[in-house]
Amino acid sequence: MTLRNLLTAAMFIGGVSISAAGTFTFSNTNAIVINDSASPPTAASAYPSAITVSNVTGSYVTKVTVQIQGFAHQFPADVDVVLVGPQGQNAVLMGNVGTETLPPPATNVDLTIDDDAATGMPLDTPLVSGTYKPTQRQAFTFDFPAPAPTTANLMGPTLANFKNTNPNGTWSLYVVDDTNPDSGVITGGWSLTISTAPVVLSILRDQTNAVLSWTNTVIGYTLQATPTLSPPAWTNVNIAPVVVSGNNVVTNAMTNSTVFYRLAK
Repeated sequence: MTLRNLLTAAMFIGGVSISAAGTFTFSNTNAIVINDSASPPTAASAYPSAITVSNVTGSYVTKVTVQIQGFAHQFPADVDVVLVGPQGQNAVLMGNVGTETLPPPATNVDLTIDDDAATGMPLDTPLVSGTYKPTQRQAFTFDFPAPAPTTANLMGPTLANFKNTNPNGTWSLYVVDDTNPDSGVITGGWSLTISTAPVVLSILRDQTNAVLSWTNTVIGYTLQATPTLSPPAWTNVNIAPVVVSGNNVVTNAMTNSTVFYRLAK
């Protein structure tokens, strides 16, 4: 009767499998054209602009920052930007920023959006290159065009909304122009920097049971098992976890064969 646990591309160490923490940057350098129309809000092209994150195995998100390269617009306060993660969490990155009276246009502005920045984006001075907190100066009185989340489902201006989620999957940047006239462009596209920590799946034997546990703050992972790794045939362990001391705990009966476990997206 043999019992093992692992995460994909992880290291097996004495009953606990660990995947290394790290910081990863992914980019979509295609330009985003900020369109204008007589019936705003007007979706940009592309809409959404997407970045696919893959192969960040055995980890969960601890921090996200976003870089927007080459932002230009005649009236920056018209532009609203929302980021949506693979599990549906979202954050308002910018809305109604820059001066609300006739401002100088934003030209080739590079923005780094970071919860840990010293300040938010300005409302009463021109928008210039720099590092800012996500900033929504006014509540949206409209819904972004589909398939973006409705205003009622927006989670607010903080990138902490993505903490503890699985980073793998499609991240979508939705850009709209909310007032006619004026248009713009993001010439260099955007980048996503994700810091991660390892998901730790631990396993103990309790008589004839395998007791598996992992932190219950992690979102988007499913416990799976396979009797072989040559090749693996993973199936979901269909036992609802019980939360004990901040961990998801699953107790699974042991069989008279080798069983491998993993957490998978």
